[in-house]
Amino acid sequence: MKRRRLRGLLSAVLCGALLTAVLPLSTLAAETVENQRADDAWDEYVNNQALVFYTDGTFEVISYDSADALKDGVTALLARDDVSSVQSNFTYQSDGSTETDPMYSEQWALSNDGSFQMASGQNRYPVYDSPFGQPSAPMQWQQPGGRAARKNTARAASVSAVSGIDINTEEAWDRYDGGDRSVIVALIDTGVDTTHEDLQGILWTNPNEIAGNGLDDDGDGYVDDVNGWNFFSDSNTIYTGTSEDDHGTHCAGTIAARSDNGVGITGILGQTDNVQIMVLKALGGSDGSGSTASIVQAIRYAEEHGASIVNLSLGTSTFDYALYSAMKNSDMLFVVAAGNDGADSSQSPSYPADYDLPNIISVANLSSNGTLEDSSNYGADTVDLAAPGTYILSTTASSSYGYMTGTSMAAPMVTAAAAMLYTYDDSLSLPQVKEILLNSAAPLSSLAGKVVTGGMLDLGTALSWDTSELTAGDDWEQEDGGTAPVLSDTVEGNYLTLTVSDAENDVAVVCYARGELTAEDFASGENGTQVSLTDDAVRFRIAKGGTYTFYAIDLAGNESVLTVTVEAQTDREQTSSDQSPTGGYADPPTGRQQMPMPGFVFHQPDWMFGF
Repeated sequence: MKRRRLRGLLSAVLCGALLTAVLPLSTLAAETVENQRADDAWDEYVNNQALVFYTDGTFEVISYDSADALKDGVTALLARDDVSSVQSNFTYQSDGSTETDPMYSEQWALSNDGSFQMASGQNRYPVYDSPFGQPSAPMQWQQPGGRAARKNTARAASVSAVSGIDINTEEAWDRYDGGDRSVIVALIDTGVDTTHEDLQGILWTNPNEIAGNGLDDDGDGYVDDVNGWNFFSDSNTIYTGTSEDDHGTHCAGTIAARSDNGVGITGILGQTDNVQIMVLKALGGSDGSGSTASIVQAIRYAEEHGASIVNLSLGTSTFDYALYSAMKNSDMLFVVAAGNDGADSSQSPSYPADYDLPNIISVANLSSNGTLEDSSNYGADTVDLAAPGTYILSTTASSSYGYMTGTSMAAPMVTAAAAMLYTYDDSLSLPQVKEILLNSAAPLSSLAGKVVTGGMLDLGTALSWDTSELTAGDDWEQEDGGTAPVLSDTVEGNYLTLTVSDAENDVAVVCYARGELTAEDFASGENGTQVSLTDDAVRFRIAKGGTYTFYAIDLAGNESVLTVTVEAQTDREQTSSDQSPTGGYADPPTGRQQMPMPGFVFHQPDWMFGF
């Protein structure tokens, strides 16, 4: 039990607010112990603290270790002749706000009373039309006329917020006590401003690395990786000090910017020390791009260093088997931005959001009026739920703040919700966290047929979910391996046609290289020249004879190879009928473009942040 004795008048101002009216001392002293012990009276005591007033005019705050100790202590105090009264040590906030952070009122995603309006000439902070572009200065922003605006020329210059369109954080905060389990969230993105005033104490540090000694103390292959690693430029510098790192800094602030510190914004997890953000810079440069290798390395680092949840606000239109495999073989939960093409992702996929994996949550972008943002991707079978992502105010580089829009802004909302759930109830598995988040989504008519759940993130409902009804287990359920692809070839004149069939119809990569090779030589599709299939086939013109090996791998990791030997008909005059057909066939190598030798690595897609 902790005791703190205070001296002062009964009209003292506590926590910047005047105490509510106190009954006359004689009246309070006359109250019976039984009245004080009523259940509804005990519920009024905040944090098991009692504010005790003595007959000599002094008062003190006594903290008890438990509710039972509080009851016993208050009962004993009321029996003393020198005690005038006992009451709860209530908590007060200024201006009726639930937070002391000055920008909280503009964070409509956390608490939307319908008053938020993002309009020309009214914004107090910079607005980024593109996170890698130059932001419009406060009071100078104009409604952007980008792709989404061109799709709907009737779109209003401002969007009127609708009360209640938020992720219900205040109900969640009423329940959340900081959590019982420590959780590391990996932010694989651009860098993060480690000096930002609102991000102090929330960033992960490597406990087994000694800063600045030039050694790899923990033997993980990275020197001085105290704060994470920069896989974009292969260094331990995770913050460049430039606007290149605005995007990652913005995501970090949404997840866990410090709350009640009197500055800036309120992070969803800003009140706990049990959640840390591991900064892994995999994107950079003026356009925020990165490579497959940098992202895969970051995923492996995150898992090896204890991360449980990963935020991926990035994407590409190209299926990348290396990334797919890294995510499939991971035990972590990936929260992924759905993409900003304004497209049905079942028809125009965005990866990795549209990988069909159980450990992915794909997130669309909801506007403050409860409708899907025009630029957001959607999909009744491919995008899981929506979260606020339009004009989100958060931290940016150089200890500043700004508004950004995109599914990149929506994903961190869900990431923070997943981390809060996972630390709140340490009996939950990550598959169960995903199940709760999807099942507790608040239905919106505007999202029916647009996302799998037909709803938006509801953090308050998620924290109060009845866990006895959960069906998910402790591990991610992967589909059966199925059968390997079947490769066959036919040769007609100067043309070879390769046909690839698969019983599960899940062929991921098809490629080839010169020579007689094994599946291992192709390194899961990273080696060789990749080709695309049309109607399960691809056609080549034979420019030079020799032995070639074709390779295919499906989503389950089943591999097949086919080695063929062909002879070129170089003495035959080519006719118009020998021209390679158009439409879906791979451009065949000419006499000057021979099939590559083994070890040639096909072009990997650039991963654009763009979300």
